[in-house]
Parts: sequence; structure tokens; C-alpha cells
Amino acid sequence: MDTKISVVEQGAIYRAGALFVEAFGHTQALLVSDANTLGIGGFALIQSLEQQGIEVRQCCFAALPQVYADEFSIERVRLSLSQDASIAVVLGSGSLNDITKRASYEVDRPYMVVATAPSVDGYTSYGAAVSIKGFKQTLPCNAPTSVVADTTILCSSPMPMIASGFGDCMAKFTAGADWIVADELGLHPMRQDIWKMVQIPLRQVYAAHKDIANRDPRSVGLLFDALSASGFAMQVMHDSRPASGAEHLVSHLWEMEHLQKDGLPVSHGFKVAVGTLAMSFLYERLVRMDFSSIMERPSESWEERRENIEKVFSFSPIILEQVLPIAKVKFLEGDALKTRRKAILIALPKILRRCSVQLPPYGELRQAMKEVGCPISYADINTTKEDFFRAIRGAQMIRNRYTILDLLYEAGFLEEMLLAFDQGVF
Repeated sequence: MDTKISVVEQGAIYRAGALFVEAFGHTQALLVSDANTLGIGGFALIQSLEQQGIEVRQCCFAALPQVYADEFSIERVRLSLSQDASIAVVLGSGSLNDITKRASYEVDRPYMVVATAPSVDGYTSYGAAVSIKGFKQTLPCNAPTSVVADTTILCSSPMPMIASGFGDCMAKFTAGADWIVADELGLHPMRQDIWKMVQIPLRQVYAAHKDIANRDPRSVGLLFDALSASGFAMQVMHDSRPASGAEHLVSHLWEMEHLQKDGLPVSHGFKVAVGTLAMSFLYERLVRMDFSSIMERPSESWEERRENIEKVFSFSPIILEQVLPIAKVKFLEGDALKTRRKAILIALPKILRRCSVQLPPYGELRQAMKEVGCPISYADINTTKEDFFRAIRGAQMIRNRYTILDLLYEAGFLEEMLLAFDQGVF
């Protein structure tokens, strides 16, 4: 793994300087932050570095508008790093970490992250989730060499950021179910060591959701550890499959559309939370479906498929150009579709058995998310039913990663299943 040092404890920020020296020696440091995170831990972090004789430069983004992980922000940090041989130390969470991770990769240097909130699982992942020309994608880059998380700072972070991390963590339930589907269809075999790395901490966090809602330091630490474990799993596999399924792809659609609420971007974890509940709902409905007619179900031609893709991505011709080749590669018709439908029919009983063990009941998961402060409907993140349906349809089109949405689409049941949401659950 890329990450050699990970310290999660009370007062950890005061050890950051010594940990930096342990990882990188007495080189210069570039502190990457925004005005918010600089106010949270900037003084303690700079003091800790300077006490070890480390010269610190700064690259600080404004508090508003919130920094966005795109090619322009990456370029700003990359140019700052290019001025000398500094090692980046990012003080922040999701976007700041992804920006710094990618910029460091582009100048071929390691980096260190000092977390300010247990809000995402991307701290320790090998790639950076960024938007290039408006298209949300995961770019290759190394994970941080050193991760420092002060539980006092984590617990004092705004509750929506803690809830965002909880939502991102709960996504591992449905991501795991999607991996089961892909495993049973022979499309992406399961690795049990990686599975346990993610799923065991996930269940500990789920059991502690009431304590997390009350900012219990130990439980918030468990949340950060579980999010880190997901990142470590992605490092080992060089693939986000262990931590990301259809729920993340739904989130990607909203990120491409720059979904906002009250004038601010909706957090990654909140978008993922809604996507997770949607996929959990679909999995629960899957048990009640009659697949006996699967071989006779109608299917789209590529021309019909292309027309529907163009409708979903009409908001951005640039993104549409990037989506079409991906969607074409994964599109099945004729004998290939018949073969897949036969495979689904054979695998379905075992898929249902394994997923019944994997997934908590939809209602219980929804209640746990609500107690921690996650959104539980598309209206909570300022979107409409129409946009919600478009995001689900689009999520099936944008990645060559097999999920429940692919199973439903290929079986000819996706549109029928979307009608189930009309029952008012969301």
C-alpha cells in the first residue's frame, strides 16, 4: 500500500510535524487548505511542522465558493508545488484531498493528509475523484503516504460532515451487494480478504450509529477507521469496486450537474446516502419480482439506447461525448443479451440469498441514516422525482461496472422497478 503511516487519536495534530519528518525527512512543506480548514487546525499544524525545523509555504483556497475538485484547482496546487521540492500537506477532507492527491501525482511526489472531518472514504484511496471538463471520474494517483486524524477535531466538525461520512460508509452495504451480483455472474470475482477489510468495520459503524449521532469520540473514530479501511481496500485492489457501486454512480450524475441546496454544493456523502437508500430499496423489491418472463422481455436497439442516453445527458454535450463510448461497450443485444439473461436467471437464487445476508432491512437502514442526520429522500438534497429517475438511468450508463442497475436493465425490468418509487417511499 502507498500509506505507510496512519495515526487516528486525540491530539494527533500535534504529532503531525514528527510524522512528516518520519515519512519525508526535513524537506519543505506546502500546506494546502481553505480558509475554513486553516482556521480549524492551521495554527497547530504549522506550529507542529516548524517545531521540527520544517519550512512551510501555503496554498490556501477561499472559504466561498467552496473549492471544487477540477482541473483548474489541481493546476493551482501543481504550479505551487513546482516552485520547489516541497511535499504537500493537505489540511481538509474530500475535495481538498483529491486536488492535492492528483497535483502531487502530476509532479511525482508523495503527500500527507491531515483530516478535518470523517466525511468521506477518499482520504486513503489510491485515486482522486475529480471533474475534468465537467465529467466526474476517478483519475489515477497515489494514496497519501501519511494520514493524521485528530479525534478532537473530527468530533468538533459540523454534524452534516459527520453525517456525510456516515452516508459514505453505509454505501458499502449496497456496493457490497453489487459486488455479489458481479461475482455470481462471473464478471468480477470476490476477494475475501478485501471484502472483510471493508465489511467488518462497516457493521461496527452501523451498530454504533446512535453514538455517532451524539459525537461520541470512540464511535466517530470508528467511523474514520471504517472510511480509511475502504480506502486501504481500494489501494490494495487498485479498483474502487470494494467501496463503490450503483449508489456512487447515482451521486456522480448529481455531481456532474453541480447539484446545490441553499446555494451550496450538496456533499458527496449526502448524494451517496440518497443513492444508497435507493439501491437498498431496489434490492428489497428484487426479492418480490417474477423473473420467469426474462427471456421474452423487450429490449432496446442501440439506436433506441443512444437516443435515451442523449436525453439523459442533454445538459452537457461534452459529457455526452464521453459517455457514449462507455455505454456502447457495455451494451448487449442479440445472442449476447440472451446469454446474459440466461446467466441472470441461473444466478438469481444465490444472488438473493447472499444479498439478504449482506443488506440490513431498508427501513432500518433509512432510520439509522435519519438519526445521524443523512438525507433520506431526493427532496432532501433539492432534486425532483424526474431528476432522481434521470440520475438512476444515467448511473447505469456511465461506468463499465456491473451493478443492480445493469442486472435490471439487461433483464428488461429497470423502468418497471422505477415505478415502485411512486409509492411515496422517497
